[in-house]
Order: sequence, then structure tokens, then C-alpha cells
Amino acid sequence: MVHWADYMAEKIIRERGDKEEYVVESGITPSGYVHIGNFRELFTAYIVGHALKDKGKKVRHIHMWDDYDRFRKVPKNVPSEWKEYLTMPVSEVPDPWGCHNSYAEHFMELFESEVEKLGIEVDFLRASKLYKSGEYANDIRKALENRDKIVAILNKFRDMAKQPHLEESWQPVQIYCPKCRKEADFIQWDGEWKIKYKCPHCGSEGETDIREGNVKLRWRVDWPMRWAHFGVDFEPAGKDHLAAGSSFDTGREIIKAVYGKEPPLTLMYEFVGIKGQKGKMSGSKGNVILLSDLYEVLEPGVIRFLYARHRPNKEIKIDLGLGLLNLYDEFDKVERIYFGLEKAKNEEEEIELKRTYELSMPKIPEQLVAQAPFRFLVVLVQMPHLDEDKIIEILKKQGHVPQNLTEEDTERIKLRITLAKNWVSKYAPDTVKFSILQEPPKIAVSEEIKEALKEVAKWLESRQEFSVDELNNIIFDAAKKRNIPSKQWFKVLYQLFIGKDRGPRLASFLASLDREFVIRRLKLEA
Repeated sequence: MVHWADYMAEKIIRERGDKEEYVVESGITPSGYVHIGNFRELFTAYIVGHALKDKGKKVRHIHMWDDYDRFRKVPKNVPSEWKEYLTMPVSEVPDPWGCHNSYAEHFMELFESEVEKLGIEVDFLRASKLYKSGEYANDIRKALENRDKIVAILNKFRDMAKQPHLEESWQPVQIYCPKCRKEADFIQWDGEWKIKYKCPHCGSEGETDIREGNVKLRWRVDWPMRWAHFGVDFEPAGKDHLAAGSSFDTGREIIKAVYGKEPPLTLMYEFVGIKGQKGKMSGSKGNVILLSDLYEVLEPGVIRFLYARHRPNKEIKIDLGLGLLNLYDEFDKVERIYFGLEKAKNEEEEIELKRTYELSMPKIPEQLVAQAPFRFLVVLVQMPHLDEDKIIEILKKQGHVPQNLTEEDTERIKLRITLAKNWVSKYAPDTVKFSILQEPPKIAVSEEIKEALKEVAKWLESRQEFSVDELNNIIFDAAKKRNIPSKQWFKVLYQLFIGKDRGPRLASFLASLDREFVIRRLKLEA
């Protein structure tokens, strides 16, 4: 089965022809924190560009920061005094937290640094700079010359949606007052470069030259203009932008009628949500998970895998609870399949999973790098007597990682240890958390169970070295020969060590503890 990114890349080549360079685009207004839902747009554009590169094509990935958009509303996490900056470009609104040059830059810089960690090459462009440098001047003038065509297109779609027509005074541009920088009223265009304006905020009026950068195209015109200006071949869009009569529909017609070019190919992507959280994530509402949050618990390759394995039209529900353990299991399995250490269900699935892995990895290793099982690390990091080096020794001893580790192996294990610690402290449910009891608890234990405990203790005393499987067998045999029900037996063992009725896999857990400590506890000694 062909991976969806490869299918899209083939379609782009087929429909756009053989080009010297293909352009893929993503973009967002930095009006709040750029979250993992917004990232889906950038990653969808990136992965299709990746597939084009794998076919030997030259690709430019533009991510457009629409930082010349108006500051529309004051988010919940911003002081109410910021309402005095409403209608200014977000790139010129001060940073409420005082650490960046502007409100927009506060969010842009964080996201750019997050994306860099994923090994994604992208050309971040700022609309504010492009407008102010005069790069769009001819495109703006062309939109003004074709105002009537644009109005006719927009009104046609308004008819379909049973909405009132645009007002007679509507223009495809908005103006930022050169004095106070808030939105000014359009008065008249001279047919060339000058536009008369009047500012309702500071009262100033006069003329501004389109080439000076105070004139910006409205969103429905700005988007198709950009496609034409940069020769965009592919841009994904959320379902809200691809609904009938929405900005993509109007953009398709405007680019042809005004700029004489073909619209890019697109893919609709679904929203990304958090399991258990209702509604859409919103940067302005503050109910968001950032890539920075994912970095605390997931390897970069696993983050990319999370997006690469889902077709864009499927909603992603990220489970930062127990589902995260399943995600690591799934990723590790796919990685083993890629390196030929495990088989997929069939050849078709194997081809797709191997390709998903290739598209997920910032850099594909030459050989399988040691996979410390995340589930087991979650247990080990909760044991106070184990530091990083001792955890690695246990992983070796129990056969989870090779005896001879490369530097790359060690780095990855240490990263996973840190991620497991973070997950336990931030997201692990109470059912997974435990602490080792320093004193044996006062619990009623039958004579049969006491005998079984002593048998396991005696067996441990007679062995300096043993495998987890051997310990597992003796635990089961000691109970079986005395007809002790498994549920009752395991409950006592867990109560003895962690004071809970259930816990991690018992044999692996006990084998990770100090042998003398386990023997004393099984003998019910302090």
C-alpha cells in the first residue's frame, strides 16, 4: 500500500508537470500559542515535500507567519489593558510577557525552535516583512484593479450560502494608519499607487503609497495572491477552510481570475485533540498542548510517527495517559519491522509501515538503536535505589538491550529514562504509580502463603544470578503446589512491596530490586 504522502507527491508531479522546484506551503496567524493541532498543517506540508524529495525533486517548504493580521481580541491569558492595541498588526503589538519584540514574535520563536528539534527544514517567512518591503505591491495593485471580479466571486458564494452581498464600499485591502498603526478607513484609490485614508482612532487622514507597506490584502484575497506570488503547488487546509464556499473555494477562483494562475493541490486535515478534552484546542483560549509538552514525554521520531501514521482526514486523539505506553510499543514494533527483526501481518502492511518509519525519523539510523521498553522504564524510574547507570545495568541483565552498547544506544536509553520520569510525574495515572515500602506492612497472611513466600526466598538465597523467566516460574510454582489462587497470591506480594493490590509485572519488578531486600521482605522481616 502506498503511503498517503507518496500518493500526494505523485499526484502533484502528474498535475503540475515536471518542475525545477516544487513549493509546498503551510501558515498560521500567531495570535496565540501554536499548538499540536496547528502543527498538523506544517507536518502535512512537510511530509508531502519529503516524499517529493525522495523522488529526486527539489522542494521549498514555506511556512507563512500571517503576523500582519489584525490583533482581533484579547486572549484570556493576556492583561485586559491590551485592548488598546486592538486592530494593530500582531507583529506590532507589545509582548505582554516582556521577553520578545512583539506579541507575534513571542509565539513564533517558540514554535520555530520546537520544529527545529524535529529535524524539519522549513523556510519561515513573515507577512509583515513581505508587505513592508513592498514585495507584494504589484499584487495588491492587481487586486485593486480587479476589485469588481473579486466582489463578483465572493458574492456568488454568498448567494450560495444565502448571505447578504458585500457592501458597495467593500475593498480587497485594509489600511494600517501610518501614525497610530490601527486600522484606518479606505477613502479612495488613485488608480496607481496612492490610497487616501482616514483613521477613526487617532483622527489623522492623508495618502499612503501601496509600496510603503501600510496596505494589506484582506484574508480571502491574500491567500490566493500568495499562491500566485510564490508558485505554490501544494497546501493542506483544515476542514473549516475546505468547506463549501469557504476561503479555499473562493481562493481557487480568485487566483485564476485575478492572477491568471492555477490554485495549488490540497489535502483536508482533521483536527488534533487530547483524549478526554472536549472541544477544539485554541491558542487564544489557552486550552492547548504544545510540541514542547510532547517533547517532555516523547522522542522526536515518535512525535513525527504520531502524525505520519494517520491519514490527514482522520482525527488524531492524543492520549498522554496509558495510551502513551501503547504508542511507544507500536513505534518500537514498527522500528523492528523496518530493520527486519520482526514481521508485519502481510507484505502490503510491511511496505506501508517501513515507509511510515522512514518518514517519521529525523535521521534514519544505520542499524537498530537499543530500544529500552518504555513500560518497563516507567517501573524502574520509580525505584529510589536505581540511578541512570543501575537502570541500564538492569536493562542489560534482563535482556532488554544489548550487553555492548554504542554511544548512540546509551544516548537513546538515557533520553527515554528522562522521558519516563517526566511521564510518571506529569501524566501517569495513580494505578501506575507506586513507592517501595521501607517496612513490611501489617497484613494477615495464611500459613500456606507464608510457606510459599519462604520457598521463593530460599530459592533466591541459593542463586546469585537468575533470569526473569526462572523467577516467574518459581513464583507461580510456589503458589500452585499449595493451591493458592493466583489473584490472592499476587495481591499479597504486591501488598508486601508497594502496599497496593496490583502493580507492575511482578517477576521483572522483583528482579529489579535489591536481592537481599526481596529475600528479607519475603521472610516478612524488617
